[in-house]
Amino acid sequence: MTSVDRKRKAQDMADTDMMEVLRKELLETNEELFELRQQIQQQHQVAAQVHRSLLPRALRHLHIDVDVRFLPAEPLGSDYFQVRVPLEDPCACYITMCHVNGQGLASALLASRISSEARHFIEEAFSPADMVHSLNRFVYEHFHEVNTLVTFMAARIDLNRRFVTYSAAGHPGAMVLRPGKGLMHRLPSQHRSIGVGPEILKDNSESTLELLAGDRLFFFADGITRSTGGDGQLLGQSGLAQVASDAMSCDLFEMLDEVLAEVRRFRDAPAKEDMSLVVAEIK
Repeated sequence: MTSVDRKRKAQDMADTDMMEVLRKELLETNEELFELRQQIQQQHQVAAQVHRSLLPRALRHLHIDVDVRFLPAEPLGSDYFQVRVPLEDPCACYITMCHVNGQGLASALLASRISSEARHFIEEAFSPADMVHSLNRFVYEHFHEVNTLVTFMAARIDLNRRFVTYSAAGHPGAMVLRPGKGLMHRLPSQHRSIGVGPEILKDNSESTLELLAGDRLFFFADGITRSTGGDGQLLGQSGLAQVASDAMSCDLFEMLDEVLAEVRRFRDAPAKEDMSLVVAEIK
């Protein structure tokens, strides 16, 4: 074997050894990435379980029944809502909804934090306008640099007098549905989105509407109205109002399943946003 052949063989062996080292390093890196991905998935699963555990359940009460549905587009949703009859105000049912624009852990955490504040305000028997004002101040003070769009709606239902008082900031207005008549009223938003400025309340900071026994208050977030049909047409609030009106013939605790089934039939692709629904029937 010539010296040239010996050098070539030595170089080939060195190349082979280097390739083996690189192969082992790549294998170890892939294993580390797999373990890291598993840890992240587990953390997201736990976070999603915590998120769902904080959502309200259906409510049966002497003067009102409430049902809820939450279908997140991602494991961590960016919608939150509260349904509560507080100890400090037992003659009222409070319903709040919030939506944080975007998806993922950051949006879900912010939505959870906002809902936590809303729960505190409910327990303190804040008026809907005071909730919007206090929540706006809280979000602006702590999160305005994040530049994230937050919408919110608060409603207080007087269970004795059958009145609903509400205040909303950029959130789609709830609907009042009446048996045999369908859509009777919309509860339009009075303010800009939460957190865009230190003050957002206007003169008509909250509104009050009389209800009748049998009326249903239908709350929703934008995700469901942005559903798109095969022709590219949005469902929109008018389409959702028709679907909800048609579902008024259902029992209250079957209504939301019927609404979601109709929306799925309308939609030509899987949902890209959370779908959050709350319906309350006045007795």
